[in-house]
Amino acid sequence: DLPDAVELYADPAGEAGRRFGVSRGFRPDDSSLSAFAKLFVMGIVGGPGAWATLPAVLVGYFGSPGGKRRWIEESLKQGQLVGRWPDSVLQLADGEVVANAFDDTPLVSAWGVRPFELATLRLQNLVSLQAKHWGALKPADERCLTQLGGCTVVGSGGGGLYSWV
Repeated sequence: DLPDAVELYADPAGEAGRRFGVSRGFRPDDSSLSAFAKLFVMGIVGGPGAWATLPAVLVGYFGSPGGKRRWIEESLKQGQLVGRWPDSVLQLADGEVVANAFDDTPLVSAWGVRPFELATLRLQNLVSLQAKHWGALKPADERCLTQLGGCTVVGSGGGGLYSWV
């Protein structure tokens, strides 16, 4: 909880960010191209964050011997308990995990993150949350889907204390 003295302002149309000069993403004013296609280009293929995004995405498919999976299993469990699909990855008894389908993956079952384990969690979130509730989750202005954001903190006197754009 924030103290009452702290006021938060949001810019659902992204106008402040555009005035600050943040990156607007791939072909921001091209309405003939799907916002999702633009997001794919920005995040995976060649946008400013692609160098960090692609390796993280690949771990979901290829696994990581030194990765940590406890949070993945806990998140899958949380999703299964509320009926999110896919809901057959974990075998649950009284709300506790008694078996994980990825425990039987040949050669890599002892890895920190097994191949497709994180991708399965991402699928659970995509299908059961993002796609199902897109109408409520989508930005007010589709240009904001690929526009990079920023943050500015202003003190009580109106002067800038911190800015990142």
